[in-house]
Amino acid sequence: MRNLMTLALLPAGAVAAQLILASTRIESAELTCRNFSSAVRLSDTRADKAPEACPSGALVAPGQVFEMRPNGYRIGAAVRVAVDPAPTPDRAPDPVSNLAGVPLSFDDPVYANVKSGTSRIMLSSGSSRTDLSIVENSGEPTITCDGSCSLTRVRIQSREGVRCLGGDINLTWVYITATGIDSDHADGLQCYAPGSTGTVTVTNSTFKMAGATTAGYFSADNWHGSHVFENVLFEGGNHGLRIPADGGSSVSLKNVYFVHGSFRYGPFLFDVVKGQRIKIAQWENVRWASWNGDQLVLGEFIPRP
Repeated sequence: MRNLMTLALLPAGAVAAQLILASTRIESAELTCRNFSSAVRLSDTRADKAPEACPSGALVAPGQVFEMRPNGYRIGAAVRVAVDPAPTPDRAPDPVSNLAGVPLSFDDPVYANVKSGTSRIMLSSGSSRTDLSIVENSGEPTITCDGSCSLTRVRIQSREGVRCLGGDINLTWVYITATGIDSDHADGLQCYAPGSTGTVTVTNSTFKMAGATTAGYFSADNWHGSHVFENVLFEGGNHGLRIPADGGSSVSLKNVYFVHGSFRYGPFLFDVVKGQRIKIAQWENVRWASWNGDQLVLGEFIPRP
């Protein structure tokens, strides 16, 4: 620290002084990272990142305190540095991997321990499946929930994903890629059971559609349940999400992303039936997304319809 102090060696047997700089305000703009790091040891910033801890902006902290202590002939110094935050720029796109997360591909690391199969499954009410992978091409639903069911860390590659026939359905870390062919009206997850009710909750999951597909998620024909989506990615199909007014009582979206340019008609459709539209109970952080290589980048917010 330029001309701040001089240390004089005392006669033999005398006590040397250790300078501890506990809280400092750097007043001089001429202090650089180079001479700063040669004079002191950083204690409240990462020592191996000292050059990065000294940006061109001012270094500030509330006041100066010096304390002299006898401690042999060694000199130690500790500096507490507070850095003025830079002005907040316009919000830049965020990579999904830095957020709560969705599976970004069929081979996402979350599926490292799945058990692979090629057969369709019918789940009775109250059933669950965990760490399961199914690849099949029958054109029928790969998994059918005949009542309440739970799927956790399940991935599906087929022509038709999951069919709900009633009850409470919970999907967590599920990746469904459905490719419709010919006259298919494929869906990633479809609730179809006229007169049935239940809450469908989808978290940390991805629906990727291709070919002759209706939607990543579709509910209709007098389904009385509600639909909750949190941390969900939709890509491809006629629509990512489609729920007519007769497809449920309410829909909630939080941290839901639609891949821009991937939909035949639009990211979502809430059809009006007899002058009514499904109630949107929540619409929070719903955004466009795009791919940059294998990284998903979040874009502009989508206004609440």
